[in-house]
Amino acid sequence: MNEYRIYNNTPSATWEDSYPVGNGRMGATIMGYVDEETLFLNEESVWSSRGKGIPNPKMPEKLRKIRDLFIAGKEAEGDKIAKDLFSDCFSRICSYETAGKIKVSLHDNGKCKNYTNDLDLMRGVAKIEYDKDGSHYTRECFASHPDDVIVYRVESDNTPLNATIFFERENTISVKSADGELTAICKTVFGDHKFAVKARVITDGLVSCKDGDLTISSTKSFTLLISLATEFRHGESFADAIVFPVKNDYNMLKMRHEKDFLSLMSRADIVLPQVHELDKITMPERRRIRSFNKPIDGALVSYQWQFGRYIIVSSSRAGSLPANLQGLWVKSLGNEWSADYHTNINIQANYWPAEVTNLSDCHTALFDYMNEYLYESGKETAKICYNARGTVTHHLSDIYKFTTPADGLWGIWPHGASWLSYHMWEHFLFTQDKEFLKNEAYDFLRDSAIFFVDTMVENNEGYLVYGPSTSPENRYWVKDENGEDYACYLTLSSTMDVGIIGGLFRNFLAASEVLGIEDEYVREIREAHKKLPPFKISESGRIQEWIKDYEETEKGHFHISHSFAHFPDCAINHSTPELLEAMKKTIYGRINGEANAMGYNSLKVGWSVAWAMAHLARFGHGNKAYELIQAYLELTSTRNLWDLHARCWQIDGNCGFVAGVSEMLIQSHEGYIALLPALPKQWDHGSFRGLRARGGAELDIRWEDYDIKEIFFTPNVDGDFIIALPESQKSTTFKGNDGNTYTAVDGKLTLNKRVQLRAE
Repeated sequence: MNEYRIYNNTPSATWEDSYPVGNGRMGATIMGYVDEETLFLNEESVWSSRGKGIPNPKMPEKLRKIRDLFIAGKEAEGDKIAKDLFSDCFSRICSYETAGKIKVSLHDNGKCKNYTNDLDLMRGVAKIEYDKDGSHYTRECFASHPDDVIVYRVESDNTPLNATIFFERENTISVKSADGELTAICKTVFGDHKFAVKARVITDGLVSCKDGDLTISSTKSFTLLISLATEFRHGESFADAIVFPVKNDYNMLKMRHEKDFLSLMSRADIVLPQVHELDKITMPERRRIRSFNKPIDGALVSYQWQFGRYIIVSSSRAGSLPANLQGLWVKSLGNEWSADYHTNINIQANYWPAEVTNLSDCHTALFDYMNEYLYESGKETAKICYNARGTVTHHLSDIYKFTTPADGLWGIWPHGASWLSYHMWEHFLFTQDKEFLKNEAYDFLRDSAIFFVDTMVENNEGYLVYGPSTSPENRYWVKDENGEDYACYLTLSSTMDVGIIGGLFRNFLAASEVLGIEDEYVREIREAHKKLPPFKISESGRIQEWIKDYEETEKGHFHISHSFAHFPDCAINHSTPELLEAMKKTIYGRINGEANAMGYNSLKVGWSVAWAMAHLARFGHGNKAYELIQAYLELTSTRNLWDLHARCWQIDGNCGFVAGVSEMLIQSHEGYIALLPALPKQWDHGSFRGLRARGGAELDIRWEDYDIKEIFFTPNVDGDFIIALPESQKSTTFKGNDGNTYTAVDGKLTLNKRVQLRAE
């Protein structure tokens, strides 16, 4: 197993440089200062609210009025009227909040020697070491899932420790300390949702308590156990709900934590061409060398890939809430984009790599959230706002079951639930778990689909169209009533609408077939599916972004919404060659220096880079995808590998990067498993382990000189799997550990059992 430690030799300069640890439910970021450690604490349900979004019963009439104007070709008039007409239909969402800071004062000053800090990605442990005043100091921090506690440890090998522990946060009701334990009671900015933070000292030294602080002396080590509980989870008895582990020996806590964390992180790995001398330098220096592309540092890509997986493991566990915009970690009471659940790509990108990189059980937090927080609320919103059956979620949500339109005109976009439903279907495709499909996914798929059956109308061409909607977050030019150019936002059936609804219908019908269900819902959705508009190619040879060939106002808009049917869906693929060629022109038009286009030097949004990377991988354009990897590492990744979006951290870029790189190594969306489908020239040799494919299989491979030399294939279900090899291996022969010979036919192998193959 390869080790992955992000190594630095200076403390964090800003919060964005800190190290995150998490157990799904709660976590911390560690600054690593010498004189005073600061732990920014987080718990997934410390979240403000002004109350649940209230569906507006007048919306159906308003929607009908705007839709009729668009059907009549009066786009500018409809868009202008909508701004006022829908002004009372949009609610606001409040922010996910920090739970406060635990500070540990250790020294009078920050002077020291031999300072290092590192984050062990495989075991989930942050570590700081330094020499000061004749003693070597070691500090470690982790967030244990088995024991549901954040653990912080300080050791000195010579000089006795003197430390003071205190708590800071605005909106704190009280802080008390007694019997070696600190307890803070706090509340959120809006809604006054209360929560408790407790910190308990475990030491053989002396502990004194005064004015809410803890002071430690006469010891060379102490362990701080930290936990949080919220009124949201536990009601009025939230403070009493915090229970620390009975067996609190530090080494035992650490052993249980590392075993659990490693069991997830060690499932998958990628090994790319690397220069081993670089392993001995700090991550900032490694990144600086990379910026000059000398030498090519494939291991840095592996680090970034594993860091994205680390984020998923740390912020999304079975039984927890799903990862939000910033995963689990925020520093403020009010955070960028509220650190909420943005459902118009961001939360989806968080989970793009979950199945393929062998973290399927971390994916389940998303499904629980969909069923427990969105489903019933979305049914109410569908009924009141649309007079429709089914369920709907708009472009963002929170832990208070928010599903109504939010913020402004862009909030009319209705595909939060419908896009999320793809994740349920993908989970089934990778796991082949029919019980999951029947008991957890099917109702959500059905009701997401039936919503559109009830809300689509027939246009003048006889197609079923949905609207008003948008192509997030782009606009197009039309002439208004005065003949002036007008940037129009709303539309009927944008290409993204057609892609999401069409794929949703297709997935639901496939799920019904798997489960042997044929009822009125199936028949309704099947008939509606036949009447959806087709994808269209514009005069410029690209995929149209809207139902008409409008001119877009931002030719390089980073959302690439009209590419949905190619990735993350797969309706546009090699079996639709004309559409695939048009999609290639669409993506290259966005990344190749057009006026206002997202050229590499201006591409600042991590998830957008990752999205384009995944498209290039599916085209088989590995060299271009590699260029985007380099752009990502240079423009959006920080010294500790966090992804910055508009100067704040978002995990969608981190996780999307993992998905993009994985698509270069393995694809399984076209009925077969393609190995190394988009290998760049820089990766002439390498290996991967533990990657998974749709249909229910796991693969390890090793390649040299761009050819696959070894395959270890493990199916989880019975049946034949078709394996597509690189173009250079049309008739390669492999020797199996079962004694059989396997020869590729037209570049493909057929496997149906666990077997290890070596090329002859």
